[in-house]
Amino acid sequence: MIRAVFGDALLNPATGEVTRQAVVIIEDGRVTKAGSRNGTQVPRDAETIDAAGLTLLPGLIDCHVHLTNLGEGLDFARELTTPPTLELMRAVRAARRTLDAGFTAVRDAAGSPAGIRMAIDAGYFPGPRMFVTVSALSQTGGHTDSHFMCGADLDIPLPDRPYMVVDGVENMRMRVREVIRAGADWIKLCTSGGVLSPGDQPHHSALTLEEIKAAVEEARVQGRKVMAHAQANAGIKNALKAGVATIEHGIWLDGDAIEMMLDGHNALIPTLVAPHWVIRHAEAGKMPAYAIGKARAVIDDHKASVKLAIESGVKIAFGTDTGVGPHGSNGEEFLLMRDLGMTPIDCIRSATTVAAETIGMKGVGSLEPGAWGDLIGVPGDPVADLALLAKPENIRLVVKSGEVVKSGTT
Repeated sequence: MIRAVFGDALLNPATGEVTRQAVVIIEDGRVTKAGSRNGTQVPRDAETIDAAGLTLLPGLIDCHVHLTNLGEGLDFARELTTPPTLELMRAVRAARRTLDAGFTAVRDAAGSPAGIRMAIDAGYFPGPRMFVTVSALSQTGGHTDSHFMCGADLDIPLPDRPYMVVDGVENMRMRVREVIRAGADWIKLCTSGGVLSPGDQPHHSALTLEEIKAAVEEARVQGRKVMAHAQANAGIKNALKAGVATIEHGIWLDGDAIEMMLDGHNALIPTLVAPHWVIRHAEAGKMPAYAIGKARAVIDDHKASVKLAIESGVKIAFGTDTGVGPHGSNGEEFLLMRDLGMTPIDCIRSATTVAAETIGMKGVGSLEPGAWGDLIGVPGDPVADLALLAKPENIRLVVKSGEVVKSGTT
């Protein structure tokens, strides 16, 4: 099947170049040509997709989501009465909303087993391309330890989602192997406490350097990289020393940590919008008191830390922690990044070319020949008006593998 998408303009994020009167030709799900209609031979049997009035650009990438989280606040009573099967089914709605917001690829940062990725790939329900981490590993009492003082434990291991708590080097090696066996594309560690976990603090480091190194070594042997939930300064530095590839959140970066990230081998995934959503949910009565206190305590330091990283030239890849906030609201992150000094084109690159390079997903983030035919269309120039990418209703066209999965504002 050959499809030709005709738009008013085409934005190439890599170069910032805009081509007027554009066409993208997609054959068997892959791009064969993207550029000006002038001089482009459109195959006679091509099916036409009319994107009049729209600027076309590659589908967006979110490097940090949680598709099995509701994104509607934290309600422990609700979670205690939610069967694991229902929790997994949340991903169906989340995947659709993510796709409708223009995000045609994501890295799920824990909660989604590999079966969700496989179901989307098989066409069981619409959703973005996925990399999964399956389980986020933390120490006893750490960010993903869901064992509460009353004795209840919300982390129920499933056959394809290993237990998240791990202590000691040898146990870490075994747990990483279990997660890879379960189909993980990336390994996720928690090298600091967090905002939503009740038993730790964001400014406290977690896991020993030796435990983190063991995870990185096991991942590397099997062709995987490691991402780190790292908010505390010491947790960030331990992750970087051990060879972790991406720092998630990065609330307390300093000059030394920045220096460690300037060789280009690491990227920061800011997730600036996440604490805003914690506060919004709390104001609506949908968050426990401890979480709102933590969120308010970190939000200014988070902004200052990411601003320093931007000014210093650290590689910034787009990520939102969506699942804390509502699925489909991912685009708000663009405006927060811009407010801290990123240029609009760099914001767009962070969710296209830079994101694709950061997570190692082939064929996404560009419309070069051979790339997947994943593109979106917005009614105007997103470089001049970055807000066009901030709301799902502005994403008027979503195409994945050459198939139209959204047309219009709904």
